[in-house]
Amino acid sequence: MHSIDRFFERNPRSKELWERSRKVSRGIQHDARSCEPFPIFTSHCRGSRKWDVDGNEYIDYTMGHGSLLLGHAHPSLVEAVSGQVARGTHYGTECELAVEWAEVITRLIPAAERVEFVMTGTEANMLIAQLARAYTGRWKILKFAEHFFGWCDHLQVGVFPPYERPIAGHLPPIADDTVSGGTVVIPCNDAVALEKALAGEDIAAVFLEGGGAHCGEIGMPPDLWHTARRLTKEYGTLLVIDEVITGFRWSPGGCQALVGVTPDLSSLGKMVSGGLPGAAVCGRADVMDLLQIRAGDPEWNRYRHVVHPGTWNGNPLCAVAGITTLKIAATGEPQRTAEAMARRLVAGLNRQIEKRGIEACAYHTSSAIHLFVGPCQKCDRQLCLDAAKRMPSELILALDRHLLLNGINLLRGTIGWVSAVHTEQDIDQTVDAFGAVLDGLVEEGMAKAA
Repeated sequence: MHSIDRFFERNPRSKELWERSRKVSRGIQHDARSCEPFPIFTSHCRGSRKWDVDGNEYIDYTMGHGSLLLGHAHPSLVEAVSGQVARGTHYGTECELAVEWAEVITRLIPAAERVEFVMTGTEANMLIAQLARAYTGRWKILKFAEHFFGWCDHLQVGVFPPYERPIAGHLPPIADDTVSGGTVVIPCNDAVALEKALAGEDIAAVFLEGGGAHCGEIGMPPDLWHTARRLTKEYGTLLVIDEVITGFRWSPGGCQALVGVTPDLSSLGKMVSGGLPGAAVCGRADVMDLLQIRAGDPEWNRYRHVVHPGTWNGNPLCAVAGITTLKIAATGEPQRTAEAMARRLVAGLNRQIEKRGIEACAYHTSSAIHLFVGPCQKCDRQLCLDAAKRMPSELILALDRHLLLNGINLLRGTIGWVSAVHTEQDIDQTVDAFGAVLDGLVEEGMAKAA
């Protein structure tokens, strides 16, 4: 039986909900959750596991799109959030919890002299772009191709090749409109292009994705972090490291602490609020001071102050979840455990690949794991620098489907995050299941065994 037929047979309730959802929406709420023939609908999660509405159990590596280092429904988080619900979910005024939350962040993240809360990683990077432009008096933002900073207009350019052609919304890097026209996209990991672009001294900020493009799918050479820091200082440009995923997961101090480079500004998301909605901007005090409202100074407030409203900023429910999670993460033990399990998982997945002689690889950056089926260059299964590698969409969908049929859930079937609660038994079960996944791909002609 073909895997699509098996998927229909295994997931009747998810199919029903998908069809119902299609009447009021597009059937999914995030592009990366697209699945063929339809997505699964989850009923509940606990620890390293999730269960769908049809009663199927999965070892989960989506982990809230990377936000759940402590796994699903961690007891400390459940207790803290449940208690806060009874005290109120939205005060509409400032609260002590947000102060404590910011204090924890400043103790952990090297760049964090000041903190400003937002709701999403996309919002954080939007605010950073405004701060950088206001501080430097320059308009342009510089980024490497493939690096992702959310879906706002001026940062979504240069993510999807071919980069010179517009995506929907007409936002190519060479667009004439004033939003995307302010973004300069250079080839991924090209240090020469970086210096050439900065030498014009018209770049407000260089944005780097923590861990490398797409959470390390395309890594960054270790020396490039330091080159970017040196060049931005030399040419009067602010350096931004997006730590939406890597913050607190790569280490208690994020990716920047591991690579030894302190940026001027950083965006934080996902783990910063314990898996609840919430994000933050942090950075140098003199840059962040542009957010200040000055009493009796209308000139400043109108022309220099960077405006920042936001209904959910510093929400008490998000704050208590963030405080609880970050205090546990501050020990560094969850990160060490998750990375050790990721290392074990990748080694096992590669054994299954090698056993069948399939052209594919698994690799990890910290506790993020990546799967790739097809030819790949510049990859030692630790750091992949192949910015040109591509998987056909039909292969990605088939890989995702076969993983789900074998009780494994990765985002898009290609990226996952190992938590501190994944056990050796989880890892070994995943490795065994992956063998069946590869056999299924070969049987359906989606992969070729030696």
